Amino acid sequence: MPADLPPDTVVKKLTSAGMFYLDKVQYLVGAQCGFQQVLVITDGDNITVTDLEGEILIEHTRPAPGTTYVGNGWPPGPHTDKSRTSPKS
Repeated sequence: MPADLPPDTVVKKLTSAGMFYLDKVQYLVGAQCGFQQVLVITDGDNITVTDLEGEILIEHTRPAPGTTYVGNGWPPGPHTDKSRTSPKS
């Protein structure tokens, strides 16, 4: 785990489905990342989730108040191609 984390960065462990909670909102990274530890970096209204090596997994802006779920933008189903870039890239 990186020793010099920037402020407003937390380490989260994903569920088996590749999800985590932040401020009562459920975020989906993807089942291919299930049980991994990730870095959740909040910078104002931007949320970036990276693996421990720093590779960006998802990026979002904070959802509107009342939102309880944010998907990863990928279509449902298995994703075996790790070289695929995020729709936000």
